[in-house]
Amino acid sequence: MIKAIFFTRFHPEKGSSVLHQVPEGAVVPTAQPSRNQQPPLFDFPSVSDLIIPRQEFCDRLVTVCVNHYRIIGNPICIENRRYDRNQFIFNLAMVLDEDADFSGHMTVVMKIASMFRNLEEQSQFLSKEESGFLWDSGELPELPPLTEVDDETDGNGDDKDGDGMTGSGLLSHYEAGLGGKVYALCEMIMEDLNNYCECMIPIDDSNTINLKLFPTLPPPAPIYAWHVPLSTVQLSTFTTSSDLTLTRIVPYIDGVCSVAQIAELADTDLSLTRKAVQHLLYYGCVLLLDIFQFSAIYAPTAEIGAFVENEDAQMEAVRYVCMGTYRRLRENESGTPNSDKWGFIAAEVGIDRAKLVALYTSLKHGQTLKHWCAEHGMLLQGIDVRRFITFGIIKGFLYRVHKYVVANTLGIGFGSDGAGRHSDSDDADPRRPWRNSRRGSLTGSSIGRDLPLARYLDGMHCFDEICTELRLSEKKVMEKMKAAYGDVQVIHR
Repeated sequence: MIKAIFFTRFHPEKGSSVLHQVPEGAVVPTAQPSRNQQPPLFDFPSVSDLIIPRQEFCDRLVTVCVNHYRIIGNPICIENRRYDRNQFIFNLAMVLDEDADFSGHMTVVMKIASMFRNLEEQSQFLSKEESGFLWDSGELPELPPLTEVDDETDGNGDDKDGDGMTGSGLLSHYEAGLGGKVYALCEMIMEDLNNYCECMIPIDDSNTINLKLFPTLPPPAPIYAWHVPLSTVQLSTFTTSSDLTLTRIVPYIDGVCSVAQIAELADTDLSLTRKAVQHLLYYGCVLLLDIFQFSAIYAPTAEIGAFVENEDAQMEAVRYVCMGTYRRLRENESGTPNSDKWGFIAAEVGIDRAKLVALYTSLKHGQTLKHWCAEHGMLLQGIDVRRFITFGIIKGFLYRVHKYVVANTLGIGFGSDGAGRHSDSDDADPRRPWRNSRRGSLTGSSIGRDLPLARYLDGMHCFDEICTELRLSEKKVMEKMKAAYGDVQVIHR
């Protein structure tokens, strides 16, 4: 949140001075402070040389931290013979909390500085509003109060002469005060950015200030070939022909196909597909799920208690997991329209909330989804099992138990010679076989020559990754691993 905005100018005789500040007294004390006016946020003279630096350091972004506040400005120096000393130096700066995220405000400050530079070079927008009285008194006179109808405006609030700014609260009567337009701009910029994170302020017929504060999002998680993207928005309305990869993959983002499958179906490069999905994830357009398999194990998390107590979440789950369409009923039994009632139409199977909660709580570690479905077959009538599991994963009260493979190092012969005998160095360091397995390097006999499989035997690669990269089923992968390395240990976590 912006604490203050101020406009400061370097005068050839007066030095650095604050001409406009919003709110009043936030940067420098006013000549006639009000009874409830707070003291300045910081001591301006102590940082004035940084806010208005020498000419060599102008035209670049400046941030200063003082008194637990951060000042962001972009001092501008315009060289022209019409100014005293052939220079016009100014800075419009924002004040924020020192710990606040200011990455979005830097772009806004730079854009305002560029706009003010253009306005001054085109029409002397800033210098025309200064006068000898302003610098002599050191303060701005009070501006006349806002009225619905002014002498210079018609009954609709429009400027008769076309010189004032209308449509944004910046009316022509501000011109009666010295620096009226600049002060009003600072006031409206601060109010709109704090309340709406954007503003659009017309200055004249050909210039408008358009600003927007974009939130700084955390970097997206890495995207792998075995991830399954699920859209959270209507992606077809956001795609354009400028990104060909994104346009081609959007029809295949259905919450079922993995990134590798999407790239294959869309006939796009896998690396480009991963990057496109990562962009969608960054802006919150997709979620990442695991590959759905009936051979997988799903179990409830600690969040299952919150789901059991939340009736709204249970009703949402009913609408999501049941087969058929849970829709708004067009009319009731009497034939009159009833748009406030929801339910399943005839010949569609529904399920109540109690049964749904019982099914979610019956999932447990150590039982595959296939066996769980066989055990609860009667209760699962009318339920889409994939959507049933997906809903729990999205809401966070279910988690997928992944499978990993660890090789029996004694049987594989890590670090052994051609005959399978361990060298003296291996006996001296019993941890070396494990370190070699972590590196994915198997040496020695023919058992260790199958590197495409050996690199997955360190317990760091889940079966989703192995099956996706090898393009084999889980059953085929286990058969190949057991044939090549004998006994392997499967870990669930």
